[in-house]
Amino acid sequence: MANVRAVDGTYISYPFLEDGDTSTKVYNMICTQRESDYNAAQIDLDDPMTNATTAGVIELPFTGDSSAYFVGDTAHSSVGGGMLQFTRTFANIPQTTTTASGSAFVTFPGIWKERTAGTTLTVTAISMTSGTKGVTITTAAHGLAVGDNINATLDYTVDSDPFIHSISGDFRVLAVPTTTTTTIDIGHYWDSQVTLTLDSGSIVEGQPFREQLVKNVSTLTRYDYVLPGVTPGISDVLDVNLPPAFAVITRAYGTISERVSDGDVFTPPVGIETGYSITMPNATEYLDMIAESKNIVIESSLAEWAGNILVMKTKTCKAR
Repeated sequence: MANVRAVDGTYISYPFLEDGDTSTKVYNMICTQRESDYNAAQIDLDDPMTNATTAGVIELPFTGDSSAYFVGDTAHSSVGGGMLQFTRTFANIPQTTTTASGSAFVTFPGIWKERTAGTTLTVTAISMTSGTKGVTITTAAHGLAVGDNINATLDYTVDSDPFIHSISGDFRVLAVPTTTTTTIDIGHYWDSQVTLTLDSGSIVEGQPFREQLVKNVSTLTRYDYVLPGVTPGISDVLDVNLPPAFAVITRAYGTISERVSDGDVFTPPVGIETGYSITMPNATEYLDMIAESKNIVIESSLAEWAGNILVMKTKTCKAR
């Protein structure tokens, strides 16, 4: 009774099945021991569960796992007769997972690049095709290509519902079915074919000149797990370097800029300041990031997950 014994109720859990991680296991041993012999320092945090000796028990109730590390004894309670019951837990270092994390308001940089066309076209029709992303708008003949930017405003209804949907913003061209039609993603999706009826709308062709833009966008969060002293290159928590949030940097001074710019000489719209500097990334590179749906870091943080195992959270969104 002086030694730690694993008893009925011991189990293995898989905490990340819903995230697609089927390998990470948490070993929960329900243990008993004479209360007067319990030693909280019997084994150290991060000790591996290689065998019964390293786990500090008379006998392991499951196969040893040298990649499972001690994260603590919890839930201590007296069970009578001078005996103590507690849960002894060992855990694998979880795999990296990335999951949807809702939405957030994000400030995107201004884009200082000469507007190449600026032609306003009236939208005469709007439609969707079940199974195809986005909506297709009809205008007079245009010179758009896949990957171009347009500013668009649309008012439309769906089937017989009188509610008028109104959207206005900057959109990327997904497809160009004909010289008079353009497909864009306006953030409205359907699981079956519906009829869209246009109330009014227009688009402006050309690369956008804009100041900073705040948008509510969908996000993904990546979870990386680190155990100092075990994870290569990480001896203590201060060795963990968090990914910085995306920022535009001026090449000349290394300062943070509110806008991306190629440094080309052009005349900004009336009322817009004229000072600018070539940046990293520059305007052309940032527009390519948007076209290629590259993700940028919004924020990152570090916290304890279990025992000394740390979790680093990195929230990202697509460049806009």
